Amino acid sequence: MTGWSENGWTAVEDELARWSGLGRRCALWLRDDDAVAAGPALDRLLSRTADAGIPLGLAVIPADAQPSLAGALAGRMHVTPLVHGWSHTDHAAPGAKKCEFGPERPAAVRREDAERGLGALRALFGDRLLPLFVPPWNRMAADMPALLAAAGYHAVSGFGPAPRQRDGLAWVNTHLDLIDWRGGRSAVAPDALLAGLLRELRDRREGRRDGLRDPDEPIGLLSHHRVHDAAIWDLLDRLLDRLAGHPALVWPSISPRFSPLNAA
Repeated sequence: MTGWSENGWTAVEDELARWSGLGRRCALWLRDDDAVAAGPALDRLLSRTADAGIPLGLAVIPADAQPSLAGALAGRMHVTPLVHGWSHTDHAAPGAKKCEFGPERPAAVRREDAERGLGALRALFGDRLLPLFVPPWNRMAADMPALLAAAGYHAVSGFGPAPRQRDGLAWVNTHLDLIDWRGGRSAVAPDALLAGLLRELRDRREGRRDGLRDPDEPIGLLSHHRVHDAAIWDLLDRLLDRLAGHPALVWPSISPRFSPLNAA
């Protein structure tokens, strides 16, 4: 893979050594989006995370979810299903960024879709499902948190620093995307990803806030197994080889006991 240098890793390792020197550990988690059915790519993701000994939050599209997905997760107790909107359909106004739960649709309709998604996946996964809403394209209308709370959700996961206004919901976001969506849809430049990881680690160690950031928020990695090419798989493999099991890092179980969910 081009763009992969040891200098980037050295800077990250030096930062992690500072965490260890302080007797601290930083929490990380992995969220994978757009799951709908069993398949070779999903099997690879499930096996890789199991081998690395890390939990996986799997965001499932309720309208398209197949029984084979529940079968694929049987016995894979390190995987927690999450609710990825309803149908991953774009309802944004022409020219606006893609959004399924934006202000273009009435609030009652959006709440109904959110409730349908929760109900459909509860029927498929039972108690394994975490009532955590992952908005497609990581965006939604400002009134959605209150609607989600009323619909029975406990948490939300988007992208970037978690907001201050939470409407009674816990937020556990992702921050580092493995895919360069604007530059060919292959792997993001590895050194750029490492620079982002270094920044997230430093911000948390130093307790920085940029107006929205929670210094104790876990660092979230984001993947999309259905569109992974060889470069993206390689990037994920290298990250897990270096980060899984590192003494300065912890990968908490994604469950109702997941620490951000207890801080709502």
